[in-house]
Amino acid sequence: MNLIRTYDTNEDVLVVRKSDYQNNNIGDEYFIVPKDEWFCEDDGLKSFHLFLTKFYGNRVSLFLTSEGNPVIFRELPLSRRRDYIEI
Repeated sequence: MNLIRTYDTNEDVLVVRKSDYQNNNIGDEYFIVPKDEWFCEDDGLKSFHLFLTKFYGNRVSLFLTSEGNPVIFRELPLSRRRDYIEI
């Protein structure tokens, strides 16, 4: 699917679980991660946030609360980046 990204691609990256990607079983498990978290150096203490996404056809955007804030699915240690892949 050719995705149209409706979020700031200068600030965020779209990721999926590596195992889902390799098994061609992504479904709706797309997440947005802030670039500054995704590309930072792992010092053993830092973490990254997986923000939920929503789709309208082939358009992907952040899933927002009624107040306009992005919804955090999970916060993970940077060492877990190896479980995800940027697409």
